[in-house]
Amino acid sequence: MDTGRLSQGQMIAAVSAVVLLVAMFLPWIGVDAPDVPAGVPVPEGLGDDSQNVWKGSSIDVYLLITAIVAIVSALLAVSGGAEEFSFFSAATFLLGFVGVILVVVWLTIDFPDDSERKYGAFIGLAASVGIAYGGFKAMQEEVAA
Repeated sequence: MDTGRLSQGQMIAAVSAVVLLVAMFLPWIGVDAPDVPAGVPVPEGLGDDSQNVWKGSSIDVYLLITAIVAIVSALLAVSGGAEEFSFFSAATFLLGFVGVILVVVWLTIDFPDDSERKYGAFIGLAASVGIAYGGFKAMQEEVAA
């Protein structure tokens, strides 16, 4: 495999896709436990609880597909099959762009009440932006070539 065949846009999208896959297992939603006076034991089930995107939202499968398409696009470029599947750059951009919109809407409108946003959601948002940007840049590089 020759990584020299990988364009800068494909590299950005692939690295962002790996970051997104990791971020999907980090906490996205947090529910704080009620305040308990010091020295009083916290009853079981009432502790701080964090959930990742797999348990706390409905956008998990979409984000997984987005990450897979971005990684497949880079793997095709490395293996020399990118010319046959040139639509993957456009698909990466489109899926990444829609992923950004879905995560923003989920964070602002669909977010569960009485919960707090955790760092995994923001890493996932940044990774989705990276996938969209990488796909866009890859499309530009294909046109210029």
